[in-house]
Formats: sequence, structure tokens, C-alpha cells
Amino acid sequence: MFSSLFLSGAYAHQSDSVGDYRLEIDWKNKPIVTGESNAIIVYVSEMDKSKEAADQPFIPEKGIEGLKKTLKIQLVVDTESITLPLQPTDIPGKYESPITPTFSGWSQLNFLGKINEQNVNLALHPLKVEEQEVLQFPPVESTIVESGDFEREINDLRGDIRELQETISELKEQSENSMNGLMIIVAIGLGIAGIVIAAASFAKKK
Repeated sequence: MFSSLFLSGAYAHQSDSVGDYRLEIDWKNKPIVTGESNAIIVYVSEMDKSKEAADQPFIPEKGIEGLKKTLKIQLVVDTESITLPLQPTDIPGKYESPITPTFSGWSQLNFLGKINEQNVNLALHPLKVEEQEVLQFPPVESTIVESGDFEREINDLRGDIRELQETISELKEQSENSMNGLMIIVAIGLGIAGIVIAAASFAKKK
């Protein structure tokens, strides 16, 4: 029940049964986005044993009330977990647990406690939490430079600067009194200045 999660879309398991009872979960707001206030919705009702839990809807007339003190849910993400109480709503058998997901991806929801006299030992898998980009329009291009990319760019710039410095030294020896040579040296100097500015720009992005 508390093992590591290896989830994919096929594991979006949102309803099941325990004894005579049917449990179903959902998110209050969709799309489910990291960093946005939301709530986990839990439906608990009598089970129609002639059908699978996934093949029958939640029926408020069969909803089970009074579970606030006896049943809790535990949200698990990787090695982190939080236990949340079930808050009753105006609909019998429907409960809410407010939460702001700060993760993205898949999670697991464990049920802890009892439904009347029935012990509950069940795990369900809520729908995937998406990154905030799904709600952004127009899309925002990231300005983050990965550490490895940054180091490679800086090393390339350092190599370019060394090559220009060597070229300047050679031109000084060959054309010390030549106006054309001086102009070339000035142009190369400007090139070095451009490389330095580019390096500063990468540093700012990092």
C-alpha cells in the first residue's frame, strides 16, 4: 500500500469497492495544475454488487454520511505524504479535502479508517497533475539555462577569446606599423568585447 509509485495513464484508478461500499475520487477543479488551489473529492455510497465500481455512478440517495471522524485520506507523492480529513458537503456521501498540489505528475491516495464497521485498506490513483504551462497563453518561453549547457557555452566562449588573443599577438608581430593591421586588431578587440557581453548574458540567465 505504501510502496513506491510507478504510475502511468493506465493507472488512473479512481473508483473501487470495499465490502458493501463504493468509493470514488476526483479533483474539484480541472485541469489539475501545480500551484493552483484545488480539492480532492471523495464519494462514498452503497455498492451495487451486480456491477463493477467503475461501471456505476455515484448516487447521493445511497451516500454514506458521518465519516469525518472515522475515515481519512493520505496523499502520497514519491516519498512524501500528507493525511487529510474528509470535510462533509451538502450532498450525502460527498466529501472534500482542500489542497494545493505543489507537485506535477502522478500520486496515490490511500484510505485510512472505517466506513461504519467496515475496515478500509484501499489505494486509488488521482488524475495526473499538470505543469502550469497547460494554462499559459501565449506559451512563455523558459529563460532557464541548464547548468551543463551553461558550462559548455562558457567554455566555448573562453576558447574563442583565447583564439582571438593569439591572433592579435600574431598580427602585432607581423603588422606593427601597418594601418590595416591596426584596424584588424581593433575589429578583433570588438569581437572579444562581444564575447564578453555574451558570457555576461549567459551568467544572468543562470
